[in-house]
Order: sequence, then C-alpha cells, then structure tokens
Amino acid sequence: MATDYKYTQTSNWASKALESLLRHELNPTPNNFSVFYYYYAGTNPNLTMFMDALIASQPAITQANCDELYQAHLGIDAEQKALQAANSAIEAEVSRVLEAIDRAATNTSEYNQTLDTFSGELNATKSLEQIRAALAKVSTETRSMVKQNERLSEQLANTTQQLTELRYNFDQAHKEMQIDPLTEVGNRKYFDNELTHATTEARDNAAPLSLLMIDIDYFKKFNDTYGHVIGDQVLRLVARTLVENLKGRDVIARFGGEEFVILLPQTRVDDAEKVANHLRSSLATKKIRKRSTNETLGSVTVSIGAAEFYSADDNESFIARADAALYQAKDQGRNRVICQSLSPEEIKNLSKKTLTFADKPNVSPSDSEVE
Repeated sequence: MATDYKYTQTSNWASKALESLLRHELNPTPNNFSVFYYYYAGTNPNLTMFMDALIASQPAITQANCDELYQAHLGIDAEQKALQAANSAIEAEVSRVLEAIDRAATNTSEYNQTLDTFSGELNATKSLEQIRAALAKVSTETRSMVKQNERLSEQLANTTQQLTELRYNFDQAHKEMQIDPLTEVGNRKYFDNELTHATTEARDNAAPLSLLMIDIDYFKKFNDTYGHVIGDQVLRLVARTLVENLKGRDVIARFGGEEFVILLPQTRVDDAEKVANHLRSSLATKKIRKRSTNETLGSVTVSIGAAEFYSADDNESFIARADAALYQAKDQGRNRVICQSLSPEEIKNLSKKTLTFADKPNVSPSDSEVE
C-alpha cells in the first residue's frame, strides 16, 4: 500500500509539472521539468519560496526564470552552495566544542592547583578549624567541576545530534540532486560518478565490469500517439521493472530520453548478456493500460547493447562500445540484445581510438528520434 501511495503521489507531481510547462509555454526539457516537479513535491523549500514569489508577481514563468531557478536550487552550483553551508555549520559546531573543551581544560588546571594548595595547607594545618576551611574550599571547587562537566557533556551531546542532523540533511540534498525526478533512478550526473568509481575499481583490481545500454523501442511513436502523460508512465514502468530485477551492487540510471544504463560490477559480458535478456523478457510481459478506461495500449520491448570494460578503456570508449552494440540491436530489428566484443588487436588499439557514430552500422546520429 505504501508503494502504491508513493507511486500515485509522484505521478501526481509529474503530471502537474508537465501541465504547468504546457500552460507556461515552456519546453519540457529535463531541467524545466525538474524545477516544476520539485516545486510540486515541496522537498526544496527555497525553490518553493522563490517560485511562489514569481507566480504571485507575474503572469507566467519564463525560460529565464526556469534557468535561474534550476541553477540556484538544483544545479551543480546549488550543490556546491549546500556543501559550503554544511561545512560552515559543521565548522561552527566544532569551534564551539573546542572552546568548551578549552574552558574545561583551563578550569581543570585551576582545580588541580586548588587540590595542590589544599594538600599543602593540609600538611601545614595544626587546627581542626583550618582543616574544615580547606575541606570546604575543595568541596566547593569539586561541585563546580561536576557542574561544568555536566554542562560540557550536555553540549557535546547536543553538538553530536546537530552534526548528525546536518550530515543527514546534506546527504539527502546530495541524493536528490542525483536522482531523475520522473523515474526515481539515478540521473546522468549520478551515472558519471558511479562509472568513474566502477572503472577505477575494475582497473585497479583486474575485476570484470559490464555495461548495458537500454533503449525503449519505438518510444517516440508511442509518445506521439498516446501523449506525454502515458509516455511518462512507460518510463516509470521500465525503470521500476529494471530496479526490481537487479542486484544490490548494480547501478541503474536514466541516460537521457528513453535510454537507461546499467553498470554490472563483477560481471563478464557473457553473464551481462543473460542479465540483459532476463530484463528484456521481464519488460515484455508488462502491459500498458490507460487508467481512465483500462484500455490495453500494448507492451514494452527494449533493445540492449552490452560491453565489457577493458583496462585500455576510458569512460568514453566504454560507453561508445555499449552504444554501438545498442545501435546494432536496433538495426537488426530491435527487441534483442547485442554484445560488443573486441579482438586482442582491437583491445590493444583501444587507447588510440575513440568510437564515433561512424562506427555504428547503417545508423545516423538522429536515428533515436526518428521511429
């Protein structure tokens, strides 16, 4: 039930975002969509506040407004500002703790001096009255030290809690900036970061790593026929199905448009092909229905290209080889998996060559937009 509620809620935000883009005559680009999606989601208070002010002061949101809002609250600059704010807050808390510890050290030193004085006085005293006076002084100082330690402990506990909250809030903001708002899988920035980590680990440990490039077959035609709202439902369905059929270490992201990418650590290309065919078969069983009429609109098929990482690869050549395999799958009739493999000589020459669209058989660069 919780999952159904979350799906309905996010679908509602996505629908409102798209409706607003059309109403304000804005192109439904990923950045523009993100601005309105997070506005309706209400998870970015600063974005919401500035958007409310714009809506109250002018008849329509402009492209310039969208660009400014995205850069200020959702782009890389916003993430850097969040990091700087978190660092400043943490530094302030640490400074307060260090000051408290410094005060405690000073008071402890004074307390030790009191004890030394008491010891000297005790050795020199000859009357009961002098001993009582010395004891009273030490007792007073001891109570003061106990209270100070209690205050220091309380301050340290409060600081620990505040630092934990700051870290949690920053981690949440950082996570949101790397999530595609429509499909709720990683976005391109997230994938680029994970790809760098994965290829570094694979190269350092001589471990296998494979990449799947996945493209929804005839998506543009489907989108044009049934509309963007249904198209968005298809994208969410594909993302959810992919996530449900992957393991914990696997990395999934939306690469752009109707393309998804999956990194498979510790996986040879032969096993990646099996994973890809399992994903393709799982998606083929899904039926797309129009909720208002329960009409079945068809099923989803995908074309998948797979490639294995070689030590001579860089990120670009690794992606390009998987992308070339994807275009072969599309060129050979779609709804299939093609693996891109290299001969020993081609592997040796990897560092000397970057794959381009010219390496993709019988396909033009605009093929993904012409169904």
